[in-house]
Amino acid sequence: MAMHTMLINKPPDSGAMTSRHPLHQDLHYFPFRPADRIVAAWTAMEPVTADNGCLVVLPGSHRKGVLYQHEYPEWEGGVNKFYHGIRGFEDEPLLLLPMNPGDTVFFHPLIIHGSGANVTKGFRKAISCHYAAAECEYIDVKGTSQENIAVEIESLLKKRGLEADYNSLWHYRSRLARGVSVNL
Repeated sequence: MAMHTMLINKPPDSGAMTSRHPLHQDLHYFPFRPADRIVAAWTAMEPVTADNGCLVVLPGSHRKGVLYQHEYPEWEGGVNKFYHGIRGFEDEPLLLLPMNPGDTVFFHPLIIHGSGANVTKGFRKAISCHYAAAECEYIDVKGTSQENIAVEIESLLKKRGLEADYNSLWHYRSRLARGVSVNL
């Protein structure tokens, strides 16, 4: 199932460093499991460099099998809405992933990653797609480390006049990519 697809058009930073995406794990946003049946494909549409905010990863961090608590970072200048992050990994040796147009990186939803500020004058474009096996199942995030993102999203939907729970939103957004729809 194609669960989440984005065109990322990272703007030049205003000087407040708000174009950064804090270190996070994508599984924080996903109310379905098992994690080992989910994959991200991130494709550069143009040169992606340290200057325009390339991805950074903590290699092997997915192997611990832990979904860490995510919250808004306490950064001067703030952070974009829904850009939750984890704490305690800022001093770890991160790997920069500069890419050429068409380069694609695949990664596990538990790998710790983020991106730097775009300090160039241009936008940085990429396509990000998350896929999950149709056999994955939705989980109840109430009482888990993911409850904060579900509450935030449901509140936003309500403000826009939409009555939907977090899992229903994901079900609505998903599309069969290949095979047979089972649970998702």
